Order: sequence, then structure tokens, then C-alpha cells
Amino acid sequence: MRSAVLVVAGACAFRAGTTGSPPAPDGAGADGHAMAPPDAPPDAPPAPFALSGLHWLLPCTSGDLGNYNCNCAAGNQDQDATVAGTGSWTVTVQIRGVMEAIGYGGGSAGSGGWYIGGNPGDTADNYYELIVSSPAQHFYLNLGTPTAQRSFDYDYMATIAVDGGAQVTFRANGQDGLEWGNYDESHDPIVISGVTTNPSPYVGQFAQLDVIDATPM
Repeated sequence: MRSAVLVVAGACAFRAGTTGSPPAPDGAGADGHAMAPPDAPPDAPPAPFALSGLHWLLPCTSGDLGNYNCNCAAGNQDQDATVAGTGSWTVTVQIRGVMEAIGYGGGSAGSGGWYIGGNPGDTADNYYELIVSSPAQHFYLNLGTPTAQRSFDYDYMATIAVDGGAQVTFRANGQDGLEWGNYDESHDPIVISGVTTNPSPYVGQFAQLDVIDATPM
């Protein structure tokens, strides 16, 4: 980020949650719902549903610096999850969160703030990334036009491919150690229904992933 930023103690955190996670479908059927992996009980939810409710958290490490910004952790703040089972899945995810915007290049834009491949467009604004080891791919969450003194609320769907046994990395990076606080254009804090944070409103930036559907390839 640039000059004004919100500061709070603590690095990016990752935690599992259940709020906002849709009910998982049972085994495969003619309606196209995903089946459980071969080594799971027949009534088990598809393995990718274990990713539902996981968060990117980049809290302020100080109070408001006076320009609707704060300090945050710089550098990669990573947490990993592993998709169980075998086989390959086409997974529909919902991304919801409050993040500052950044431009990306070298890849392709999806809907909402989704960006496929490529690299961050600057070395100041925060970026949020989802990295899948197999098939190898990475995505960014907060595509947009960098705007001072505010963050943006994001809510969109995206589709990814995931293999059983893949490692999924949730990465947040404050780059310059500063971030715009959790403020909308009127400088009011943003709370997103179905996304649980502590505290609420969250003091900093955050995003949550929920799996909406997982279909075997």
C-alpha cells in the first residue's frame, strides 16, 4: 500500500469455520452432484468441501494512523490445507471479503475480483492469492483499481480444478506493511453476512472461501 494505512498487531491468520458453508451434497447422481472420493464412506461430502469456511486474515497491527489506514504484516502470510482422497474435481467456490484493490498483469481477469495467473501490478497494495499445487495454478482475489482511504467488499463465484492430495495455499501479503482499514467509501466499517470474523467488524482486511459445488472430472 501507500502512505496511509491501518496498523494492528498480528500476522495474517488462517482458521476454519462453518458459517456460510453450504450443505455438502451426498454421493454422485444423475443430477451431476459430486461423488465422494473412492476411499471415503459413501455418504461423506466430496473432499474439496473441507476447504469451506477457511479465511485469509490480514489484521491491523496498530490503530488508525490518521488516514483510515494502519500497519499490517508485510511479506507472505501463508497457511496450507490439503485436499483428501484421489481423483480430480471441478470446484465452484464463493469468495467474500473486505480487501483493498490492486491491479494484476500477465494473466486473465475473471468475474468480480478474480484474476487467473499473472503477478501483482505494484509493490505497495495488498494482494490475496490462492495457490493450488495440482494441477499447478494460482489465482488472485482482489482485482480492482487501487483507491485511497477505503477497502472494497467482494462477493463472487469462481471455478478451479483441484486434484486429490493437492496442497492449497491461502496467501496474504501486505507488501509495504500498510493497509487501508475496513472502511467503505463513507468510512463506515463493512460486515459481510455469512462471513464470521473476530472481532466484527474486523479490524483489518479479510476474505473467506466457501465451496458451493464439487464435481468429479
